[in-house]
Amino acid sequence: MTPGNGSAEALGSLRQIERTSAAESVREQVLALIQSGGLAVGDKLPSEQELARSFGVSRPIVREGLGALRAAGLIESRSGSGTFVTATEPTRSELILLGEYAVEDLHEVRTNLEVPGAGLAAQRRTSAQAAELARIVARHGTSDGAVSWVDDDVAFHVLLAEATGNELQARLVRELRGLQREQNVVVAELTDLEAPAEEHGAIVEAVRRRDAAAAEAAMATHLGAILERARQATRGRG
Repeated sequence: MTPGNGSAEALGSLRQIERTSAAESVREQVLALIQSGGLAVGDKLPSEQELARSFGVSRPIVREGLGALRAAGLIESRSGSGTFVTATEPTRSELILLGEYAVEDLHEVRTNLEVPGAGLAAQRRTSAQAAELARIVARHGTSDGAVSWVDDDVAFHVLLAEATGNELQARLVRELRGLQREQNVVVAELTDLEAPAEEHGAIVEAVRRRDAAAAEAAMATHLGAILERARQATRGRG
């Protein structure tokens, strides 16, 4: 579809936003433009630089706000061409992570899901799963950037969920992490990745020993550290 010419006119309706909810405000305003028809399916979005200038925020904040829309399938980036509107409505499941909840809410959900899951994985994992978890952790040291790190991070948590032997557990973790991917890349770009690698290592060691209590404790520590890193990354932007 040939892009429309609504993107330039759309900039005039954008308002500068408060830094305390910057990425969410970017998401909300661009989503409103899409749903109101200011940006139609097929239209090309203004560049990150243009959006950052119009919103009065930094490009990383714009990138995070657009990332939520991208994860929901509302926009897509095309290599060498830009970012285009592909739909006007996300599905219900995708709305969960479109800025509807704070990072603290996501942390609570992950804690309730993945802490006991780590204990189950320690009890039920196969030798092959334990070996693959160790291989993923070993790859952390050779990661060549935030995107590859996040890909391995997702693989680690999904495999750990699969090791519980509960397919619903694995599906929930897989879908949750998939929807968080864009946000995770932004945080990874602003984070020293040595600490999370060590945290993963502690989880793997507990799983290897089939020590459920230690696996749960290591996962709780890891998720708490993730929450703090997300908060620090947010304070450090803009």
